[in-house]
Amino acid sequence: MLDLEVDEATLLKAYRLETLEPTSFHEFDQHDDLPTSAGIVAADEPDPLGLHASVPLRQFPKELRAQVSVSSKVFDPKAFLSTVHPEATFADLSHGLSQLKDNIEQRSHALKVLVEDNFDRFVAVKATTDGVYREMKETEGGPLAPDSDYGVKELKDILSQASARADQVFTPVLENNLKAMKLRSTLGVFERSKFFFNLPGSLAESVEAGRYDVALRDYEKGKYLLENRPGQLLAFNTAAGQAGDPRAQGTEKQRQQQQRVFRKVWDAVEATMKDMEQRLFAALREPKRSVADQEKTIEMLLELSPQEDPVAAFLESQHTHIHTLMRTSYSTARSKIHSCRTMNDLLPRTEKDRARDIQSCLRQVARGEPDFERNFGAPTWRAILQLAKAVSENLVQTLPSFWRVCKHHSEGKFTKSKTPGLQSRAKRWANESIESYLEHLSSFFNLTDYTILARQLLSPVPGWVPTGSCSMTSAHYMHLTLQELQEAINALLSLDIPDTSIALKSFITNARFNFTEVLCNFWQADAKIFYMLEDWTINPDEQSTTLFLKDLSSFHKSNARAAYHIASGRDLDPFEGGRSRDTGVSSECTSRIKSAFLDALYAFLDGIVHLAFSEYDPLDPTISTSHKVVGNSRLTVDVQELDTRILLSVTNLAYLNKIAVPTMAKQFQEVYHCKMSEDLTTIDEVAQQLDKILFHDFTKRKTDAVSSVFKSGILHSGIDWASLPSPTQVHPFIYEALLALVQVHAQVQSVTKPLVSRTTIAILESLTEVILDSFQRVPKFGMGGMLQATLEIEFVHQTLTAFLSPKAEATLKQIYEVISKKYERVKDSTGEAAAEESRTLQRELEEVKKTLVMSRKMTALEFLCFRKASSGSSSGGASTSNSGRLQRSGTTTATPTGAPSGSAKTLWSGSGTMSGSGSVRTPASGR
Repeated sequence: MLDLEVDEATLLKAYRLETLEPTSFHEFDQHDDLPTSAGIVAADEPDPLGLHASVPLRQFPKELRAQVSVSSKVFDPKAFLSTVHPEATFADLSHGLSQLKDNIEQRSHALKVLVEDNFDRFVAVKATTDGVYREMKETEGGPLAPDSDYGVKELKDILSQASARADQVFTPVLENNLKAMKLRSTLGVFERSKFFFNLPGSLAESVEAGRYDVALRDYEKGKYLLENRPGQLLAFNTAAGQAGDPRAQGTEKQRQQQQRVFRKVWDAVEATMKDMEQRLFAALREPKRSVADQEKTIEMLLELSPQEDPVAAFLESQHTHIHTLMRTSYSTARSKIHSCRTMNDLLPRTEKDRARDIQSCLRQVARGEPDFERNFGAPTWRAILQLAKAVSENLVQTLPSFWRVCKHHSEGKFTKSKTPGLQSRAKRWANESIESYLEHLSSFFNLTDYTILARQLLSPVPGWVPTGSCSMTSAHYMHLTLQELQEAINALLSLDIPDTSIALKSFITNARFNFTEVLCNFWQADAKIFYMLEDWTINPDEQSTTLFLKDLSSFHKSNARAAYHIASGRDLDPFEGGRSRDTGVSSECTSRIKSAFLDALYAFLDGIVHLAFSEYDPLDPTISTSHKVVGNSRLTVDVQELDTRILLSVTNLAYLNKIAVPTMAKQFQEVYHCKMSEDLTTIDEVAQQLDKILFHDFTKRKTDAVSSVFKSGILHSGIDWASLPSPTQVHPFIYEALLALVQVHAQVQSVTKPLVSRTTIAILESLTEVILDSFQRVPKFGMGGMLQATLEIEFVHQTLTAFLSPKAEATLKQIYEVISKKYERVKDSTGEAAAEESRTLQRELEEVKKTLVMSRKMTALEFLCFRKASSGSSSGGASTSNSGRLQRSGTTTATPTGAPSGSAKTLWSGSGTMSGSGSVRTPASGR
């Protein structure tokens, strides 16, 4: 088998080429490699003139070497001298001439000697040669005979046989060689047109591999060559064509053959490119590809000049995809919300359950890590959040690429796109996408223009809101939902699509107002049942108040903060750090939030009253007890008792009205930049009215219990005030009544120490009224009855003097006057009888004084709680002066306070023996 492969390096060296595809001819001296016998000296020669050691022939150009070589037939002396010895002087040339002559003479002499020495041989050789020639020519059968073709006939026969045998042997080889040459020629043609003939296969490979840009580049290259340089792709079988001339013209038949080949190859190319076009259109309709990839695909399709406009195809496909995706995600999310709402509604929840849910939220807020994942309505809220997130993300992820292509098209980037009216249609599609987005969400959230709602009362809770959810859980998820919506709106606004900014801004404004109203509804609803969180645990930091107030403040602050986040769209904490003058909250939202804040406060006030009069009912009876520890002491109180609850409610109400509400209102006004002075005045009035209701209920029941003792003792104990003998002791019912008052004092002291003074004073004011009314019903007093009544009233007076208010003092004065007026004196008395009566009365008064002092000493420990508080004490006792001492002859006389004037004055002063004008002051306690 013949080896037709030729090494490229050997081929290039043999033909002195630099590339296998030369574009021009290069001439070179073919005699460079010939031997010296050919007339060209390859090496240096000795200088015939002897001026140089040698003649450097290799240093001369090829055209001069033969002319300066003395051994060459074309030797030129002039060229030799001008080239080899251009600077030789005349003396040098003369010397060289002599040297040359000597050399010639020496060579001529040697030649003569050679001829002389070998002349005989030359003659002998000549004779022998001539004889052999004659013999070969003239002798019969000689090799030079004409009939034997001068001796070559036999050789001719042998050569003829060899030629025939060679034809037999080598003809097939030569024919095959000719075919091989033709094939090599054809292969050369295909080698030159390898790109074109391989184009269908290479395009198919690129398309299958997804290298569409490579396929498009090769396609355009092949198309250019086919249209502009067909001769370069497939040369005609002519000399010019085989020489690579692209302008070579072939015969008509050759041109037809060429066109058939081109058509067959190009049909395969077009089929592949059609497949690529379909693939690119399919990729163009894939919604998840990046906009850069889609624009690149559009540009490639435009290069293919398809029948369908790729820009229009992309925009229409994207528009359809956006609507389908939005509709699908919305329907899926609605179904999930419906399922969650159904599950939520199947779980019955009482007000106690809701209160426990609020309590759980408050604990999470207190820990600083609220997630509300397990609170009522949380699954539905998460589904609502997912709806807003899914619908928004779908639009935000797809519309920007749609609008970017639309803008680039309007800016002239896709110049080959010629669809008329495409730009206006694309803008309408973009508007429709945003309108569809807003319609879906507005329909779900039941949004109405806030300017209309702001002129109406607070809207009820819409149907999309999970039932049973508390305000803090709702606020948390509404804030997250609004964040998602705001991010989507900002992204859509950044696209700057015409005629959409107003609708987008209105939507988010209406959503914020709607969500604010939802929070306000839940805020008020939670406030109405917030009282259930009261477990009557005493606050060790605030005297006589419960921890319930801390929860109340935390609840209010949490909702006020959440309302700010929802209404303003800002994430900063408005209650910490510097506050900006611009709250970011509209006046309509501020009005709603303010109303909810105030209504919640009124609900809290009502709840406190409700707590006081309702039985103790803890949220978790298993971990709560009715016995509560007071402060840091070991003393406990039982909140099952009505009195304990009322007293704690009074102090809670006072703390809420004086400290908690003003503090919360101040913070609220600073955050929302609104005024609440009139509202706070109204709240203060309501709080005072509720305080009167609670406090009056407590004091009335205590007063009734003590008053019944006084009334029964004075009117129904069988005492005949007109015929009583001189007093020797205070009646027992007085001790009983005062001991009952001691119990009240102890009860208030143990539960709400700050209310001791207020409670005792209020009870005393009522008791003095009862005592006055009782004595007014006594028909008359004898001397003994008058002194007994005076003794007992003075005992009560001095015992409770620390808690006597001006009103009680005035009532006591009236009691003394009533007793004085009803005292029956001796009738028809002469001067001596009157004097005797006066002396008797004076003696009795001295005895009464002793009895009073003795009674006070005996009951000092029992009634110690009524003593005046020492400096720095917080017992709550009222202040009293050191008045009530009447000086007479260096002694202290105990006389009743507010003694009557006129005749009564004469009665009490002992016929003028007492100094002064007759006014009586209460003696110091304990005397």
